[in-house]
Amino acid sequence: MPLLDALRALTSFTPPERFPDCDPALLCDVLEAHGLAALASYLLEQNKVGADAPEGVRERLLTSFQGIVNDNLQKLMMLRGMLRDVEGLRVVVLESAAYVDWLYPHLAFRPLGQVRLAVATAEGQRFVDAVKADWKMLRTEHEGRTVVFTNEKASISIQEGLWPSGPEDGPLYARAEPYRTFGPSAFRPSAEDALLGTVAEQALLGLHAALVTFVDLRELLARPLDADYVLARAASLRLERALHGASLLVAHFFPDVAEAAARVRPALGVAERVAVERVVEGARDPARLRSLRGADAAARLVVAP
Repeated sequence: MPLLDALRALTSFTPPERFPDCDPALLCDVLEAHGLAALASYLLEQNKVGADAPEGVRERLLTSFQGIVNDNLQKLMMLRGMLRDVEGLRVVVLESAAYVDWLYPHLAFRPLGQVRLAVATAEGQRFVDAVKADWKMLRTEHEGRTVVFTNEKASISIQEGLWPSGPEDGPLYARAEPYRTFGPSAFRPSAEDALLGTVAEQALLGLHAALVTFVDLRELLARPLDADYVLARAASLRLERALHGASLLVAHFFPDVAEAAARVRPALGVAERVAVERVVEGARDPARLRSLRGADAAARLVVAP
């Protein structure tokens, strides 16, 4: 599939020397829709692969790159300022805000989107007290498991577990690693928990998730992982079907990590496996930017925790 080959080429941190043969307009549409435009733009501007790229492609993607650089920088400085005021707590930086300085070699490679943090219930009030001078509680979500704060310029979500509606998760905090970029109170998930957190987010979308989240999985799978821990945790968190499906999809999108994906793929019963594979089949085409009405909801019933 020319489009998929092109997406692989323009999301690889070691891209080929030649611009891939594909429909450039469709490629740009898909890169932008899947949060990959800035990454592709940087690779085109800094590597030989951009030498024979259509000028219109480079110009279009460069606009995304510049916008994401500015947005990411603003959000990261905001987050650093917030966590500077939080002393003696264990705040786990989640998802894109954890990945951009860990999995990616450049600030603009990964759009941040909504910044999410995990704070244990027992430390929630201390966190609120520490940031209340600049941050006000905007609303609660998921029966109080998620709290959204705002400083009137941006918002940050605080949750208890690996995903917004998930329960408080002791192992997430116990295995979190220091994330000194954001100060002494900041931590990031272990690679295993980060992988499961990303899979959970994808599952809440019925696995019809942005391709950038599968780049996250690709980079996590490229790191040493305790597969036994991942499988045990997936079972305890009811993420086995989601992990099975996500591991099939990341292997489809990025065959270089197919073996690593297979090592963390839970075994399912026949009926479960068939149901998950149907969901996977519907999510395999990155050019399908819209799903049939009700398709996402049906997929969520199969894979969401």
